[in-house]
Amino acid sequence: MVEKSRKEYLSQVQETIKTEILMGQTVNALDSEVVELRSKVINLEAETSSLRQLNSQLKEDLKSTKEEATNEEKKLEEAVSELSGVKIELSEAKGQLKEAASSIASLTTEKNAAETSKKELEAENAELMSVGADALVDGFELALEQIRCVLPDLDLTQFSIYHEVVDGKLVPPP
Repeated sequence: MVEKSRKEYLSQVQETIKTEILMGQTVNALDSEVVELRSKVINLEAETSSLRQLNSQLKEDLKSTKEEATNEEKKLEEAVSELSGVKIELSEAKGQLKEAASSIASLTTEKNAAETSKKELEAENAELMSVGADALVDGFELALEQIRCVLPDLDLTQFSIYHEVVDGKLVPPP
């Protein structure tokens, strides 16, 4: 009986040792999985931290971009407003240019008419000067004829339409 008990006891001890060995191997495998999983968790935590920093940076960049877009939008609105003002000024300037062109055309017509009138007046003036000069010469000749009638013996060759009277004396032209 002792022998049988001993064998049973040894068998139980062997079973326990086998179980412990199997459990040790299982624990070792689980420990290595835990270590591996802890390493993965650490890597994931580092990645998460990096992604959070990246997310924070992207949020700041997005905020900055939104502010820049808002500023650019305001500048664009100002430029559009200024362009509208320039368009109005351009439209007014076009109207003024049309008026000026019309005025220039009118003034050119008036100038041409004035030049034509001037030429006509100059021609008329020249004709009147010629007629006036002829009348003056005719009048002078008529006066000389009258003097010849009254004083037939007087020498009238010294008299000329071109002589001047200076200090009571007859002076020939220079």
